Amino acid sequence: MAQARRKFSILEAGSPRYVLARKKAIGKSIYLGVAVSYTDEGKFDWACSSYDGSEFSIHEDTFFTSTTVTRVDQLKQLFDTIIRTVGDYASSHYFRIQAVCVGCDEKTASVVADHPDLKDPIREMCTRFWFDLDATPCIYKLRGLSLNEEAASAARKVYDWFTPQFPGSIPRIAVDPETNEVLVDMDAHCHMVDLKHFEETTDKPTWDKLLELSEECKRRKLKILFFNSTPQGGGVALMRHATIRLMRLLGVDCRWFVAKPNPDVFVITKRKFHNVFQGVTADEQYRLLKEDKDLWIEWCEQNFDNYWGEGKGVIDTADVIIMDDPQVSAIIPRIRKLNPAARIIYRSHIEIRSDLASVEGSMQHALWDFLWSGFISKTDLFISHPVAGFIPPRVPHAKVALMPAATDELDGLNKKMSAADLEYYRRVFNRCAEDQGSPGISADRPYVIQIARFDPAKGIPDVIQSYRIFREQLTAKGLESDQHPQLVICGHGSIDDPDGTVIYDQVMEMLAQSEYLPYAKDICVTRLPASDQLLCAILRSSFCALQLSHREGFEIKVTESLAKYKPVIAFRSGGIPLQIEDGKTGILIERGNTQGVADALTRLYTDNDYYQEFVNELRTKEQDSKRQQFFTPFQSVNWLYLATELAYKGNDAAIVKAQPQAEDIEGTYMGNGQTRNWNAKYVRQFWQGTA
Repeated sequence: MAQARRKFSILEAGSPRYVLARKKAIGKSIYLGVAVSYTDEGKFDWACSSYDGSEFSIHEDTFFTSTTVTRVDQLKQLFDTIIRTVGDYASSHYFRIQAVCVGCDEKTASVVADHPDLKDPIREMCTRFWFDLDATPCIYKLRGLSLNEEAASAARKVYDWFTPQFPGSIPRIAVDPETNEVLVDMDAHCHMVDLKHFEETTDKPTWDKLLELSEECKRRKLKILFFNSTPQGGGVALMRHATIRLMRLLGVDCRWFVAKPNPDVFVITKRKFHNVFQGVTADEQYRLLKEDKDLWIEWCEQNFDNYWGEGKGVIDTADVIIMDDPQVSAIIPRIRKLNPAARIIYRSHIEIRSDLASVEGSMQHALWDFLWSGFISKTDLFISHPVAGFIPPRVPHAKVALMPAATDELDGLNKKMSAADLEYYRRVFNRCAEDQGSPGISADRPYVIQIARFDPAKGIPDVIQSYRIFREQLTAKGLESDQHPQLVICGHGSIDDPDGTVIYDQVMEMLAQSEYLPYAKDICVTRLPASDQLLCAILRSSFCALQLSHREGFEIKVTESLAKYKPVIAFRSGGIPLQIEDGKTGILIERGNTQGVADALTRLYTDNDYYQEFVNELRTKEQDSKRQQFFTPFQSVNWLYLATELAYKGNDAAIVKAQPQAEDIEGTYMGNGQTRNWNAKYVRQFWQGTA
């Protein structure tokens, strides 16, 4: 007699266990393994294992589908059943599916190999886990004596890949130990989106250009590399994860490498590079000394020799190399020596105070002179945020092109979420806040939010001061305190930023002062672990967003707030005025004017018609079109255009031999042998034909 198959239990609504499950503050996290076996025509055996880190629950089933439809449609019908089954199971038990590993056995894998069109429905099911259930999906080939064993193995595997101690569906950052290449999305095992999702969110001219340039890159077999200091934390890492994900879907050979972390060097690059360039400190203790230079250069060169140098198959085979910010720019001369034909682009992401860097004797002048003369001047092109004041002295405008920062509409920071998702992440946030001794977010009060790293340039003291004045104004208007919005200040950390703890402690000390103490119980200050969906949900549920940075390159959080139809009140700092249309999509205030910020908050909160004007404008097709340039596909067109224009591969070999030294010409020697004057114009103007 055949053994009875096990099934997931579905709790009946209103039953004692159903009611008890919902008394939990946060639903229990589970990790799923799904194994599928193609047995006969129109018949699939499948198993799903649910794992919470200590025990398994198993579901086994056979799915019969019509033999009159294609195998692709058969798979789609099967996957509809699987998603419905696991969704009902998780919902009834008040579980939270954090991640899913989908796999098949050898026999099914061979069927898929013989019919490549079957890969599409498998990938489509993964994207449905991502968009419908907010679970990060992975694909893996499974082995085992039975489907149950394979499903259990898959569940354990995905549990190990992720960060079980904290909800949010962030896989562990994988870095190749041989080359320090960032293996984005667990080296492509995570599959959250397809090309069709990017196409649906991109206007047709941009999408057509993206496909055209990607085809050229593939035809010429171009190899594009990005280099920076850290794989996680901060806007650069976020952009690179999204860029590599899209490039991989397009079939473009694009890779990303990071340096081995050194805390002593990160103190130098954050406090003596980043903070000095932004002008947030005038303290002479942060002037770059000879021992700082020596340590930084030694670190860069060690990374070059150990991971990327001769014989490593990294720099010696590259066609185009992009250096993100100055942290690892000391390798530029070594790149030139090892691979003279490689084209090097320096991408500056931070606000460089060119006014201070022009003053001889200033810390900024000495720092820029050191970096430019020894390293950055040897690059072929300097990419700056589109603010004239960000272009440092001695950089010829003929060698400068402009590009804003970008975010991704489809990743965890921006994807759409259900009401249940939003409530779940509110509770997760409150758990984090409680652990740090901070108030949580109320379920029945609105709140104002600033999401940013705890950094001296982010203006967090001004946020708190503005909020205090705002609260005083609401009281003067006769609103009871329980009708006042809360304030949320939160953000992630970064391994190359030693200032986070220092600034966080300063903020907590500020809240203990007598003038802020009456409002401290309504101010949530929380340093969050790496969870993109958590930030997305907290921002989506906010009333409006603040960005009171004193110094800023191009703030991605402003773009993300506007894309969620949240009006943004911000200081006129750095590139922020290029992101906000004052009086239409947000409100720009002069830097340091906390009274002006409070006035703007009060009007937005007390005049609903005024507030709704901003929301309605943000929802228009015109604004959606304008935001395109700040998203991954548009940004990827910029990078692919630069790669195809600069790379020598596919052009006459004599052009390479005639290459002048980069620092000897005003403009850029292009891949076709001509010299181009970029004249500090947007990269997009060149591929759109408006330069």
